[in-house]
Amino acid sequence: MSQLNEKSILGDKSEVIKAGSHLTSQYDDLRGDQVNMCILFVHTNPNPERGDYRLIVATNRDEHYERPAADAFWCDEGLLGEIWNPPGKGACGAVSPKNQRGENGEKKCCVGVLLNLTGDRVEHGGPRGGIVKDYLKTPQDFWQYTKILDKTKYSGYNVVGIELSKHEANVFHHSNMPKISSVYSGSQTLGFGNSPIYSPLTKVRDGRLRFEEIVEQCLEPDDLVEELLKLLKDKTSHLPDPELEKRSPLGYTVLSSIFVKAESLKYGTRTHTVILVDHEWQLHYIEHTLEQPIDIENPKWNVKHFQSSL
Repeated sequence: MSQLNEKSILGDKSEVIKAGSHLTSQYDDLRGDQVNMCILFVHTNPNPERGDYRLIVATNRDEHYERPAADAFWCDEGLLGEIWNPPGKGACGAVSPKNQRGENGEKKCCVGVLLNLTGDRVEHGGPRGGIVKDYLKTPQDFWQYTKILDKTKYSGYNVVGIELSKHEANVFHHSNMPKISSVYSGSQTLGFGNSPIYSPLTKVRDGRLRFEEIVEQCLEPDDLVEELLKLLKDKTSHLPDPELEKRSPLGYTVLSSIFVKAESLKYGTRTHTVILVDHEWQLHYIEHTLEQPIDIENPKWNVKHFQSSL
């Protein structure tokens, strides 16, 4: 498999960062919690052939343009992307390579992603920003951790945990509204959004099919990243969508595309993230995020590419 061409992926305004292998997210909880839209596509293959991938992730974060956030960065013990307000205090997506949970420290890579459930809010609920961080820190397994989560009242969420080991790949899911837990093992191609997994938004359902088509093309690394970014930047409206209309009666039209842009509301897609883990356990974490303060008329995208051997 050829190497990722950093210049072709990242362009001129880019930063390539190499880091060590022991990485665990370590941040305090958020103060405050705002609703945001996200979409997540995941492909796993526990036994890839040469040139294939153990993990392919493509995800968007949508939220208010004025909300402070930081670009992804390495810290002493972890790689944390899609960081929420205030910067460094929480995350809706993070990677923890060589997490030492499990027997004999076998798990070589863990990924956590948080997606809010649109419209499912509770008064005085706990801040959700620490859920991913705490999942990646805890010595407990995913199911034990969700039992702890269920003791706190939160507004609605889907939390997804992806765990890779030498011969296994598991995607765990837990939601609190309604309370549902699932696990997907082995080779899988999945989509998650801002609704319960049994009633996916139309853009999640359609996007998963397009994501699967991209994965099955077995593209070269640069071409794969390019096609995944095209998917994440797709402004096609996926209507009708009764589930989205029910959850957001006033905003469902503008929220019906994978890439969201609501200029009058100062709201939209702010970050694209692509995560690749190849058959040789090489991690590539590529993030495109809007430069702050966001200029709606002339938006600029900052791009970073993180690399690590797992």
